[in-house]
Amino acid sequence: MGKAITGHVDLVYPSKYIKAADLRGRDVTVTIAAVEWETLVMQGGKKDTKVAITMARADGKPIEKKWIAPKTVLKMIAAATGEKDVSQWKGRKVTIYPTTCRGQKGEEVECIRVRVRTSQTQDEPPAEMTAPVDVAPVFDDEPASDTTGAVT
Repeated sequence: MGKAITGHVDLVYPSKYIKAADLRGRDVTVTIAAVEWETLVMQGGKKDTKVAITMARADGKPIEKKWIAPKTVLKMIAAATGEKDVSQWKGRKVTIYPTTCRGQKGEEVECIRVRVRTSQTQDEPPAEMTAPVDVAPVFDDEPASDTTGAVT
Protein backbone atom coordinates (compact mmCIF):
# COMPACT_ATOMS: atom_id res chain seq x y z
CA MET A 1 0.00 0.00 0.00
CA GLY A 2 1.27 3.49 -0.85
CA LYS A 3 1.89 6.45 1.41
CA ALA A 4 -1.25 8.28 2.58
CA ILE A 5 -1.90 11.73 1.13
CA THR A 6 -2.52 14.50 3.65
CA GLY A 7 -2.85 18.27 3.59
CA HIS A 8 -4.57 20.83 1.39
CA VAL A 9 -5.77 19.55 -1.99
CA ASP A 10 -4.00 22.42 -3.80
CA LEU A 11 -0.66 21.27 -2.36
CA VAL A 12 -0.92 17.63 -3.46
CA TYR A 13 0.84 18.50 -6.73
CA PRO A 14 3.67 20.95 -5.99
CA SER A 15 4.17 24.01 -8.16
CA LYS A 16 7.00 26.48 -8.66
CA TYR A 17 4.42 29.24 -8.14
CA ILE A 18 2.92 30.23 -4.79
CA LYS A 19 -0.75 29.41 -4.19
CA ALA A 20 -3.09 30.66 -1.48
CA ALA A 21 -2.84 27.25 0.21
CA ASP A 22 0.94 27.75 0.62
CA LEU A 23 0.24 30.52 3.14
CA ARG A 24 -1.59 28.11 5.47
CA GLY A 25 -4.17 30.74 6.41
CA ARG A 26 -1.56 33.22 7.68
CA ASP A 27 -0.45 36.75 6.86
CA VAL A 28 3.16 36.69 5.66
CA THR A 29 5.33 39.76 5.11
CA VAL A 30 7.78 39.36 2.24
CA THR A 31 10.33 41.58 0.55
CA ILE A 32 9.97 42.08 -3.20
CA ALA A 33 13.21 40.97 -4.86
CA ALA A 34 12.17 41.36 -8.51
CA VAL A 35 9.16 41.94 -10.75
CA GLU A 36 9.58 40.39 -14.19
CA TRP A 37 7.66 39.02 -17.14
CA GLU A 38 7.50 35.23 -17.22
CA THR A 39 6.22 33.01 -20.01
CA LEU A 40 4.00 30.23 -18.70
CA VAL A 41 3.18 27.10 -20.65
CA MET A 42 -0.48 26.33 -20.11
CA GLN A 43 -2.25 23.01 -20.63
CA GLY A 44 -2.25 22.09 -24.29
CA GLY A 45 1.06 23.90 -24.83
CA LYS A 46 -0.42 27.41 -25.13
CA LYS A 47 1.99 30.08 -23.88
CA ASP A 48 0.96 33.12 -21.87
CA THR A 49 3.11 35.93 -20.47
CA LYS A 50 2.36 37.01 -16.89
CA VAL A 51 3.94 39.18 -14.20
CA ALA A 52 6.05 37.09 -11.80
CA ILE A 53 7.19 38.46 -8.45
CA THR A 54 10.31 37.00 -6.84
CA MET A 55 10.26 37.38 -3.06
CA ALA A 56 12.55 37.04 -0.05
CA ARG A 57 11.89 36.29 3.61
CA ALA A 58 12.35 38.87 6.36
CA ASP A 59 15.87 37.51 6.98
CA GLY A 60 16.75 38.08 3.30
CA LYS A 61 16.72 34.41 2.26
CA PRO A 62 15.09 34.00 -1.16
CA ILE A 63 11.73 32.29 -1.44
CA GLU A 64 11.94 29.62 -4.13
CA LYS A 65 8.37 29.98 -5.38
CA LYS A 66 7.42 32.94 -7.54
CA TRP A 67 4.09 34.70 -7.33
CA ILE A 68 2.14 35.14 -10.55
CA ALA A 69 0.46 38.47 -9.87
CA PRO A 70 -2.70 39.59 -11.66
CA LYS A 71 -3.43 43.26 -12.32
CA THR A 72 -5.51 43.57 -9.12
CA VAL A 73 -2.51 42.51 -7.03
CA LEU A 74 -0.21 44.97 -8.79
CA LYS A 75 -2.62 47.77 -7.93
CA MET A 76 -2.74 46.55 -4.31
CA ILE A 77 1.07 46.57 -4.09
CA ALA A 78 1.12 50.12 -5.49
CA ALA A 79 -1.36 51.19 -2.81
CA ALA A 80 0.50 49.38 -0.02
CA THR A 81 3.91 50.78 -0.97
CA GLY A 82 2.75 54.20 -2.11
CA GLU A 83 4.80 53.62 -5.29
CA LYS A 84 3.19 53.25 -8.72
CA ASP A 85 6.51 52.73 -10.52
CA VAL A 86 7.01 48.95 -10.52
CA SER A 87 10.77 49.36 -11.06
CA GLN A 88 10.93 50.93 -7.57
CA TRP A 89 9.37 47.95 -5.75
CA LYS A 90 12.62 46.02 -5.24
CA GLY A 91 13.35 45.91 -1.51
CA ARG A 92 9.82 46.96 -0.52
CA LYS A 93 7.96 44.87 2.05
CA VAL A 94 4.35 43.79 1.59
CA THR A 95 2.09 41.60 3.68
CA ILE A 96 0.27 38.94 1.68
CA TYR A 97 -2.65 36.84 2.86
CA PRO A 98 -4.91 34.09 1.54
CA THR A 99 -8.55 34.85 0.84
CA THR A 100 -11.19 34.11 -1.78
CA CYS A 101 -12.08 36.08 -4.89
CA ARG A 102 -14.17 35.66 -8.01
CA GLY A 103 -12.52 33.48 -10.65
CA GLN A 104 -12.53 33.97 -14.41
CA LYS A 105 -15.77 32.00 -14.75
CA GLY A 106 -17.49 33.78 -11.86
CA GLU A 107 -16.88 31.04 -9.29
CA GLU A 108 -15.33 31.66 -5.88
CA VAL A 109 -11.65 30.61 -5.80
CA GLU A 110 -8.78 30.87 -3.35
CA CYS A 111 -6.37 33.71 -4.10
CA ILE A 112 -3.60 35.81 -2.56
CA ARG A 113 -4.04 39.50 -1.83
CA VAL A 114 -1.97 42.33 -0.29
CA ARG A 115 -2.72 44.18 2.94
CA VAL A 116 -2.68 47.97 2.65
CA ARG A 117 -0.39 48.18 5.70
CA THR A 118 2.62 45.94 6.23
CA SER A 119 2.20 43.74 9.30
CA GLN A 120 4.82 44.12 12.02
CA THR A 121 3.76 40.82 13.64
CA GLN A 122 3.66 38.59 10.58
CA ASP A 123 4.54 34.93 10.60
CA GLU A 124 7.56 33.53 8.83
CA PRO A 125 6.63 31.98 5.49
CA PRO A 126 5.33 28.41 5.86
CA ALA A 127 7.66 25.61 4.81
CA GLU A 128 5.55 24.93 1.69
CA MET A 129 6.37 28.40 0.44
CA THR A 130 10.11 28.30 1.06
CA ALA A 131 11.00 24.66 0.30
CA PRO A 132 12.87 23.81 -2.89
CA VAL A 133 10.48 23.41 -5.78
CA ASP A 134 9.93 19.83 -6.94
CA VAL A 135 7.30 20.14 -9.64
CA ALA A 136 5.15 17.07 -10.24
CA PRO A 137 4.19 16.13 -13.79
CA VAL A 138 0.91 17.40 -15.26
CA PHE A 139 -1.18 14.69 -16.81
CA ASP A 140 -3.23 15.30 -19.96
CA ASP A 141 -6.48 14.30 -18.22
CA GLU A 142 -6.07 16.96 -15.50
CA PRO A 143 -7.56 20.44 -15.89
CA ALA A 144 -5.09 23.33 -16.09
CA SER A 145 -4.84 25.96 -13.36
CA ASP A 146 -4.91 29.65 -14.13
CA THR A 147 -2.60 32.11 -12.40
CA THR A 148 -4.86 32.51 -9.36
CA GLY A 149 -4.75 28.78 -8.72
CA ALA A 150 -8.30 28.34 -10.04
CA VAL A 151 -8.90 25.19 -12.00
CA THR A 152 -10.06 25.93 -15.55
